[in-house]
Amino acid sequence: MRQLIIITSFLFLTFISFGQIKFFKIFTDNGYDFGQGIVELSDSSYLLTGSSSSYGDSPSQVFLMKLDSLGTFQWSKNFGGSESDWGRRVLNWNDSIFYVAGYSNSLGSGSYNYYLVKTDEYGNQISERHYNHPGWEKLNDAILTADSSIYMVGETTGTAIGDKNFFIVKTDFNGDTLWTRNFGSSGEDAAKSIRQYNDTTFFIVGEMYNSDSTLTKGAIIKLYANGNIEWIKQYGLDGNYSLSDFFFDGTTINAVGVRLFPQGGDEDELRIQCDLNGTNINEFSVHVAGDVSLVQVCKYGNDNKNYIANDIKNEFSVSGTYDCGVTRFLNNFNWDMSFVNVTSNMDDILGQLIPTSDGGIIFTGYMEGGMLGGSSVFVLKVGPNDDYPFINWSDFSSISVESLVSIDEIQIEALKGFNIFPNPASSLVSISTGTNELIDIDIVDIYGKSIWKEAIVNNAQFDVANWNSAVYFVRISQNNQTLKTIKLVVH
Repeated sequence: MRQLIIITSFLFLTFISFGQIKFFKIFTDNGYDFGQGIVELSDSSYLLTGSSSSYGDSPSQVFLMKLDSLGTFQWSKNFGGSESDWGRRVLNWNDSIFYVAGYSNSLGSGSYNYYLVKTDEYGNQISERHYNHPGWEKLNDAILTADSSIYMVGETTGTAIGDKNFFIVKTDFNGDTLWTRNFGSSGEDAAKSIRQYNDTTFFIVGEMYNSDSTLTKGAIIKLYANGNIEWIKQYGLDGNYSLSDFFFDGTTINAVGVRLFPQGGDEDELRIQCDLNGTNINEFSVHVAGDVSLVQVCKYGNDNKNYIANDIKNEFSVSGTYDCGVTRFLNNFNWDMSFVNVTSNMDDILGQLIPTSDGGIIFTGYMEGGMLGGSSVFVLKVGPNDDYPFINWSDFSSISVESLVSIDEIQIEALKGFNIFPNPASSLVSISTGTNELIDIDIVDIYGKSIWKEAIVNNAQFDVANWNSAVYFVRISQNNQTLKTIKLVVH
């Protein structure tokens, strides 16, 4: 039987106490599904983006999924072309216009380019833009400002010698380019995160090659709205460094990232504080065996505290895989005695962490491994005051594993009422087709061997009590045409 363990003891499905909302959800279909970005709307609902091969239109497509305030699936839409498309960040304009920023090799000049989709409030595409540029681009972060400008940051190999440079694109409300910046050192550089300090001033963190040491250093860039760069400064005393995210504490920049330990190359957590002129105030890195990288940080409530998200692979992770979680710190980076981890025996990778309007936090990412048939999107919502959700992991059927691909989205009339329950299951499983038409059901294991097959009208039942604990694929077809494949988890 599959083992998924959450180290801080508290995970459940949606649970509400004293007005606080917390939940843990998994969304997946017959493919590789990756959670990358999340944003909260004014009614405390959420939009998620990422990449998924479950739509079947291409190797992978950008998806946009909406959840209500309790984490309940509302709808999903997919965008892109015939190749690989990735959504990295979702941006919200007054709950009426949404943007998905990412990168794609479906639409541009053949290599990966920045990609921006504009939708209405229901996720219907209004427009899409791809930003052709020599080389391969990867978008890491994007923000939408009060004047409706969009800033997208990442990296490009469009340089004279093919190494990576910082790459920034600014667009207007329609996604039309206002300016681009391609700059960097004689080595590998990348922008990882951007934040706005005031109307005209922005800061970016990332990594930059240092020619004197021939090592990579953490980098902070001061940028103006007109595209001018005031300065770039490097950080890190001993080894290779990279900064991944940051927040402002008054006039102090608090940044997190990773240092590669000089002896052995393990990933060590990295925290750096500097002022708005880039002067280093404090730098902290600690070495432990294995990998610990800090990937996201956000402020916590109105207190002088923050949450830092991490990816770890060491003696504290399960079966030597990557686990992820969040830990609360004071703004001086001292631990505040609170943390929650997602630790399955798959690789658990964090995409984005944000604060929520109720004083809690929410983060999304993905579980990558064979147990859920490829990879699966997860979402974890924490209420205020350490109100972690709780799941009884001894009863796996209590974990919510839901479909990422909306049946309405794929517009198959015969399947709009289809349901298979319970899922996960341990004994009797029921199928309701929601139609009087004949539907063919074929359930196969991960090796493609048919386990149960039947043509049904309306309803059917079968018993999985003697099946091996595993993920199975339910292939739904009609007139020899496959309509949809969904996962069935048996434990």
